[in-house]
Amino acid sequence: MSERIRPIFHNGKKIYFSDWTNLKNTEDALKVMKETSDFVIKLGQKDLLELIDVTGSFGNTEIFKALKEINNKVKQFNKKKAFIGLSSPQRVILNTINIFSGTSVVGFDDLESAKDWLVK
Repeated sequence: MSERIRPIFHNGKKIYFSDWTNLKNTEDALKVMKETSDFVIKLGQKDLLELIDVTGSFGNTEIFKALKEINNKVKQFNKKKAFIGLSSPQRVILNTINIFSGTSVVGFDDLESAKDWLVK
């Protein structure tokens, strides 16, 4: 398992937390995104609760295109997926990705709200 992916527990339920914080260039972002998607696919769990923190990370067209592709690959494994640390423009892009990939990933302002939503 990558050092950026770890299980956390909230109200007795396991959530896989992915740390995508402070990714400042395309190469690093794509590497971490691939590590996460490879982990989810290898795990093969069909009701996965996933939380991704993108605080301080930047995005560009290449990264958002890759995120859309990754969402399509892993959506069969996710029961729920949440992001925290999104800027306003990143939230708009997330909503667009949801529309085009048929997912319902939700952005939250804080960790506790995201965890509460995931385990409901």
